[in-house]
Amino acid sequence: MIESPPVAARTIRFVVNGRAVEIADEPGGRRLLDVLRLDLGLTGAKEGCGEGECGACSVLLDGALVDSCLLPVGQVDGHE
Repeated sequence: MIESPPVAARTIRFVVNGRAVEIADEPGGRRLLDVLRLDLGLTGAKEGCGEGECGACSVLLDGALVDSCLLPVGQVDGHE
């Protein structure tokens, strides 16, 4: 059996509430909601439906309202 080489974590950099942050994102990615709540301790965005319907997880990304429960954290690299 041929083994695949391990895929390294990727560094994601973005700005949250005016503060630059840097986190490691594992292959496969995590949701922005989980990073905000678990890694950064920002609990304002809530887990609601998990399907982007209820708006409980809504955050501003570069001034646009997005559902953080649907957004892979890798997509916010370099954004505010």
